[in-house]
Amino acid sequence: MKSFGSIKCLAFLALAAAAYAVQDPLLLRRELKEGTTEKYKIESVVKQLVDAPSFGEQDLIVTTVSTCDVKFGKIDPEKKNAEIETTTKVEKLSMEGALAAMLGQTPKPPEPKTEKGTLDAHGKIVMVKDPNAKKMSSMPGMDMLPGLEMAGSAASLLAFMELPENPVKIGDSWDLALPASLGAGTPGVKDPKMTVKLVGEKDLDGRAVYVFATTGSFKLDMDTSKMPKKEGEAPPQFGDVKMTGSADLVGEALVDKSTGQTIAHTMKVQNKTKVYLSAMGMEIPVNGTIDTTLKLQK
Repeated sequence: MKSFGSIKCLAFLALAAAAYAVQDPLLLRRELKEGTTEKYKIESVVKQLVDAPSFGEQDLIVTTVSTCDVKFGKIDPEKKNAEIETTTKVEKLSMEGALAAMLGQTPKPPEPKTEKGTLDAHGKIVMVKDPNAKKMSSMPGMDMLPGLEMAGSAASLLAFMELPENPVKIGDSWDLALPASLGAGTPGVKDPKMTVKLVGEKDLDGRAVYVFATTGSFKLDMDTSKMPKKEGEAPPQFGDVKMTGSADLVGEALVDKSTGQTIAHTMKVQNKTKVYLSAMGMEIPVNGTIDTTLKLQK
């Protein structure tokens, strides 16, 4: 004969299963308000281990702290999107490790970068590509560090939290197609694949949020000799660079249940690459991680 405690436990599990089964699908949407501004803080730590011939393994740690303002402009009721302008400013930039000493002193943070685009009710971001825009990072040797430019981009991290077209339940997942103006348009990044899963909900300092898990991968394939060069542009310090490899990423995002805002998003990218420096005639394995955290500021 089963004990009363066991019966209660079984009854609780049955009720929980029934509640999950009848759960109403959730239609997740992003609130758009003309004339408003969202402020984000982005912290990233790039750790790479470079195995250079004759020098052995050299480590490099690049830490950046950035802020990004996302200004909402005119709302298009038919397309259900808003014009946005993002301004990213690097507040702190530091380099450490044996390779940092070889590259010389840490460069000054780049000038603030302003970009324009649109954001729709699904959270989908499309940024306008500016052919004259300067890279966020132009420090010596940074061409061999894949993903560094994306690590400091609020638009990139916000794009990784696109909401699904149809209603979903907790436990559902969907694939995310990155637009060319973001991950798919970053030099060297090929075939990006992302999956988002709604794993639950929780209270965050009195704020009800959904919890999402993100997983993905992309290939790395870049040859600077085939990339267009601007007139008068100085040649790269190490000559043309060829890079191949792959990267995997995992992350967690917290999204406001009432507004659809991304409150926070943490992501870890682990890359395995090989870099060929034409001027030196050598192939160098470059492996490491990129940890990035984005948080909405009050």
